[in-house]
Parts: sequence; C-alpha cells; structure tokens
Amino acid sequence: MNLLEYLRRAAKSDTSVYTTFLQQYNKQDNSIHIFHEGKDDPSFYGNFIHNRGRNKRRIFYYQAKNKEKVYENYSKINWTAYSKKRVIFFVDKDFSDILRITYPIDINIFVTTHYSIENYLVSKSLFSRSIREIIGLDNDKINNAISKQFQLGLNSFYQASLLLSAYFLYHRKMKKPLNLNNITIADMFTIDETFHVRRKSNILQVLDRKTGVTSVTIIREIRKIINELKRINNPKSYTRGKFELAYMINCINKSPDIINRGKQKGEKKYKCCVLLSPSNSIPILAPRLKQPKEFNEFMNRLK
Repeated sequence: MNLLEYLRRAAKSDTSVYTTFLQQYNKQDNSIHIFHEGKDDPSFYGNFIHNRGRNKRRIFYYQAKNKEKVYENYSKINWTAYSKKRVIFFVDKDFSDILRITYPIDINIFVTTHYSIENYLVSKSLFSRSIREIIGLDNDKINNAISKQFQLGLNSFYQASLLLSAYFLYHRKMKKPLNLNNITIADMFTIDETFHVRRKSNILQVLDRKTGVTSVTIIREIRKIINELKRINNPKSYTRGKFELAYMINCINKSPDIINRGKQKGEKKYKCCVLLSPSNSIPILAPRLKQPKEFNEFMNRLK
C-alpha cells in the first residue's frame, strides 16, 4: 500500500480516540499521550511540553472534540495499568466554576485558569512582541505607545463584552444549547483606530439570530449576571477566549495602517508578514507566549 492510499484509509477510519490510544500506548516506552478538546490545543500546549526537555519523547495527541469527551476518556482508562505521568488531559475551564459544575480532579488533568486557552494569548506583552516580529516594528517608542493604547482598548473590550458573557451564561444556566460558530467580532463590535471598542445596537436580537435561540425578555436577568461577573476580578475568567483573541488579531492587523499614517514618500513603512486570522493565530502566536505559571506547576507535579 502506498502512502497516499494509507492516508485515505486512515482519514476514513472511525476508530475512537480511546481505541487509538489503547493501540498506541506502549508500557515499555516513555511516550506521552495527550487528550485535548480542539484542533488548536497541540499548537498551544505542545510548545511548552517540548521546551521542558521532553522533545526526545514521542508525543501522541487525541482530539476528543469537547470537554465532556475528554473526561469520558479519562474515566474509561484503567489507572492501575496506565501511568498518569504519561497520560495527560487538557481542558478549558469555560463557565464550569461559575455554574458550579463539577468534574473529576486528578494529578494528570489540567484545567485552564482562564475561560479557555485563547485568553492566555491576549496581553500587552504578547501584542508588543507580535507587532515587533510580525510587522517588523523596530521603533521601541512607537511600539510602547501603541501597546499602551492596545491595553486601554482591551479594557474597553472587556467592558463591552460583559453583555455577551452574561447572555451566554444565562442560556447555559437555562440549559439552552447555543451555536456560537456563526458569531464574529464584527457582528457585535466596532473597533476604532485607537483600538477602543463599542458594542453595536440591537445586539441581543443579533445574538438570538446568530445562536439559533429565541430569547424572551431577559434583560433583567442579564443585568443581574453582569453585576455578578463584575465582582470577579479577572475578566479572562468569563470572557470567551475566541472573541478576546479575535479582538487582538484585529488590533495587530490594523497596526501597520495606524503606524504608517502620515508618513512621507521614502519613509520606512511597515506591513504584516502574515495576516492573522482565527484559523492561523494560535499556531503563530503560541510559540511567542511565555509559559503560564499554572502550566509549569502542573507539569512539575508529573515529573
């Protein structure tokens, strides 16, 4: 069988990730097996794992598609026969702590402190590094100025997105499934040249249409949830990570035009060497991220 035929058959295989794990786990080697939710998780976690000196060990990834499936695979494994130091599970926290939903806790299960992995990628420092390396901005004074403006804009994003977080949380409490895949940042916000965010009008109606739910008059409940969220010190704990990352992507992509404005002919101009998008941002940005403290502590416990 040639390689192309093998790849075609493998793509059509409906073997479960659990079965694949059983087939690939070898008690005699030192390979690492990682269960995770989404397709971008290996780009986020893999770099940290390799940088910890484990690059000589083979790493197998198993995409379980969602949090419940990750925990389901954890529960299937007979832990008297498999090493918890070699089989690791990564999940996003999302709203589970706010909704007081309990999941298994174990030494080999890592749960994000933030809503999701995307929240870790959004910061003033990573924005600054990104415009230096992706745009080639070699002027530190300009970098410092625009990075400070990004931080101010990010604070306005958190404020503007409170309504969205409360809306999502309300429907989760009501156990109404929401389709969030069709929502874009442009549906909800406008972002000006200072990176300041304003929420669009009639956003609840837009959200109903985009998510596929029909909301009755819920504004009073939404306001209560907003007040509850404001009492949480860290907005990354409840802000949907994909939206926060989409905001930073928008700001990075806007930056060359802002920096180049007013420049005369012959003056140095900047442009993105790659246009960031939701589909490519994690593989591009994650290697530029400093390892989160909680991840380092988690991996140290598995030594």
